[in-house]
Amino acid sequence: MEVLTNDAWLQRFAAYLKRRFPDRSTAKHYLSDLRLFVQHHPDPLCRVGVRDIDAFVDQQHTLNRSLATVQRRVAALRTFFNFMAEEMEQPERPNPVSMRRHAGRPAQHLPRDLSDAEVQRLLVKVQEPRDQAMIDLMLYAGLRVGEVVSLHPADITIPTDPQAAVRLRVMGKGRKERVTYLWRDQYQALAQYRQQHPLAAPQASLFHNRLGRPINIAGVQERVDHYTKLSGVAATCHSLRHTYGRWMAEAEMPVLTLSRLMGHSSLQVTQRYIDGADPQVRRNYEAAMARAQSQPPEPATTGADLLPTLAQSGTATVIRAVPRDLAAPAWLSDWPAWLREACLDWLKRQWPTWKPSQRQHHAQNRWRELRLFWTWQLARRQMTAWAELTAQDVAAFVEAQLARDLAPETVSRHVTTLYAVLYDLQARGQLATVPRRPEVALPDPLPQHLSPQEIITLETQMAQRAQTAQGQGWLDLALYYLLAHAGLRISEALDLQAQDLDLAARRVCIRDGKERKDRVVYLTQQAATVVHRYLETVPHAAEDLVLSEHGRPLSYGQAAERIHNLGEAVGITALYPRRLRHTYATLLLNNGMNIEGLQKLMGHEHLDTTLIYARLADRTAEQQYEAAMKHIVNVCQPNVT
Repeated sequence: MEVLTNDAWLQRFAAYLKRRFPDRSTAKHYLSDLRLFVQHHPDPLCRVGVRDIDAFVDQQHTLNRSLATVQRRVAALRTFFNFMAEEMEQPERPNPVSMRRHAGRPAQHLPRDLSDAEVQRLLVKVQEPRDQAMIDLMLYAGLRVGEVVSLHPADITIPTDPQAAVRLRVMGKGRKERVTYLWRDQYQALAQYRQQHPLAAPQASLFHNRLGRPINIAGVQERVDHYTKLSGVAATCHSLRHTYGRWMAEAEMPVLTLSRLMGHSSLQVTQRYIDGADPQVRRNYEAAMARAQSQPPEPATTGADLLPTLAQSGTATVIRAVPRDLAAPAWLSDWPAWLREACLDWLKRQWPTWKPSQRQHHAQNRWRELRLFWTWQLARRQMTAWAELTAQDVAAFVEAQLARDLAPETVSRHVTTLYAVLYDLQARGQLATVPRRPEVALPDPLPQHLSPQEIITLETQMAQRAQTAQGQGWLDLALYYLLAHAGLRISEALDLQAQDLDLAARRVCIRDGKERKDRVVYLTQQAATVVHRYLETVPHAAEDLVLSEHGRPLSYGQAAERIHNLGEAVGITALYPRRLRHTYATLLLNNGMNIEGLQKLMGHEHLDTTLIYARLADRTAEQQYEAAMKHIVNVCQPNVT
C-alpha cells in the first residue's frame, strides 16, 4: 500500500467518520481532535507509537484541558488508529492508544437536572407560546434539543380520547426513530402555537424564528439561556431533558420503558437516572431513619411545601482556590536527578486525574509517602538508578517501619505509592522489571461507630442547640447533620455547592465523589430544616460552597475540630467525621435498610465494602437470631412434660 501523507489520512478519516456518524457531532469533534494531534506531532501518522500518545496527553494536561476533553481526544485517536489498521489491511497492527493508560478512569456523573422549585421559577418567566412549547417538549417529553428543531406537524398525533397523551414520532440520535408522548395538559402551549402559526405542509419544520425560517439548535439554546437569566436558574436544554428522566425514575417507570422513551442505545445510560432518583432507596432510608428516631415515616415531599425556596442567584463568593500546577517541594532538590525527575513526572500525570479540590491534598500525601521510603533507602544504601532497587530493599523497609510501630495500613500505603511509580516506569519502557512486592499483613478492624446511648445523647444535644442557634452556630449543626443524617464523606461535605441541594425534596447530589462517581443521598426533615436555616446566614449563590466560616471555605482541620468539640461537649472523646459516617451506615442497617440500598447511599464501588457494616449490625443479627431460636423452640423441638 502506498505511504499516505497526514493530510491524506485526515481526508480518508473524515470520509469514514461521515459514513459512520451521519448527522452527529461526533465526526466533527473526532476530526478536530486528530488535527490537534497532527499539529502537536507532525511526523507521519503511520509511525506513531505509545510514547507519542503519552507526550500528547501530557501536553493536554499541561494546557489544563478537562479530563473529559482529554478522554474524548484519546478515544478519537484510538478510533483513528483502528481505522488506519483496517485501511492498511493489517488487522494485527498494534494500536498505540491504550484507554486505561491514556484516558484514565472515566468519571461516572449523574445527569444534571433541575429541582422542582427551579422548574417553577423558570416556567413562570416563559410567556411566548412557541418558547413554552419548545421547553415543554424537553421537560415533559424528554426530547433532545436537536429532536425539537427537527419536529414536523406530521410527527404529532392527537388521540380522540381527550384524556390520552399526545403521540410524538421523533427522529433521534444516530437516526433512530422512536415514539414518545406528551401529556395533554403540557400540550396546550404547543396547541396554541400551532393555531397562531398554521403550516400548510405536514413535513415543514414545526418551529420557526422571528424571520420565518426554521429555528436551529442555537436558536433554541438562546431562548433557554434568555429565560435562565430572567429567572436566575442555571438551566440548559439538556438539564430540562434530565429533569424529565428524573421525574420518570421517581415515578418508578421501568428502566426498559424509560430507555425507549428517552431514545437511549444502552440501558446503562438510563440506569444513571434510576441511580440518581431511586424511590425504593429513598423509602428504605426514610423508614430506617424514622425507626431509629422512633417516629412514623415522613411522607416524601416534592416542591416548596416543606421549606421556603432560597433563591440562588449572583456570583459565587465562597469558592476554594485550586492550584493550577503541581509544585515540587523544596527538599526534592536534595534527591539525585534520576529519582527526582521520575517521581515528579509521575505525579504530574496523576495531578489532572484527581478532583481539583483534592489535588493538593493527594499530592502532599504522595510526596510524604515517597519521601519516607527514599530517605530511608538512600541512607541505607546509595543507588544510581531505579533498576538497582530490589525486593529485599522493599522488604527491609517494611520490616523497619513495622518495628517502629508504624501502622500496617500506613506502611502498605507507602509501598503502594512506590510501586505505582515503578509500574509507570515499566510501562514507559524506562524499567525492564519490577521487583516482587512484599506482602504486608493488614488487620481487619470493624468501622468505629457510636453506641445507641451515645447517639441518643448526641442527637439530644443537637436538637437543643437548634432551639437556640444563632449566626455561625448553625455551621456546627449543618456539618453534623450532613455527616450523620446523609452519610457524606468529609471531603464530599466540604466540596458541596449550594446548587447540589434540593432541600424542598430533601435530596443532596454528591458530585465527583470517590472513584469520580456521582450519587444522590437524602435528608431527614430535621436535617433539611437545619441546613436551610444555616444557608440563610451565609452566601448561597449556585456555585458557593455550602460550608464556610466568615466567607471562607471550611478546611478539613476546621471541620474535624468542630466535630470533635461537639463530642467533647457530651462526653464523647473520640468523635471525628468518619465515625459519624460509620454510625450512619450502622444505624440504617440496624433499622432494616437493605445492603444494596446502603451501597448506593454510601457510594461504595463494591458491595464487599458495604458488607463490612453488616458485621456491625449486631442488633439486627441479634433480633434475627432470637426469632429463629423461638421458631426452633416452639415448632421444631418436642414438648417436654
